[in-house]
Amino acid sequence: MFSNIAYILHFLMLAAFSGSINIAIALVRNFVLINSSKGWARNKYWLWLFISLHIIVTIFTYQDMFSLLPCIGMVAITIASWTRNGKKIWMTNIFVNSPSWLIYDIYTVSYSGIVCEVLTLLSVIISFFRHGVKALDQADY
Repeated sequence: MFSNIAYILHFLMLAAFSGSINIAIALVRNFVLINSSKGWARNKYWLWLFISLHIIVTIFTYQDMFSLLPCIGMVAITIASWTRNGKKIWMTNIFVNSPSWLIYDIYTVSYSGIVCEVLTLLSVIISFFRHGVKALDQADY
């Protein structure tokens, strides 16, 4: 949660509003996901609310095609997270979310974002080699 707040401020300072506001939505989404064992957070309408918010924010913060990348990454990882399936979350992260953010970070010259996404991708790749993709079938988040 604290890293999300730091990235919200970071992207605001870079005038990368699409990234900043999409991360702010993800901050609230993460709070809901953390509380998914509670009745109020189990409602499937949360998923559709967060997807809608990501799309609406992207429409209002659109500057160029790169503004779409945070939305693409966030919508994909939001859907994957709602499955609570480790394999789907990790596969979405490596093939959609992290690449989308990495390209956006390069475009907005976010050095910390570039380092973060490269480390995320390396972590997932190392995990695949170390444990295999099948190990993720048992992972449940």
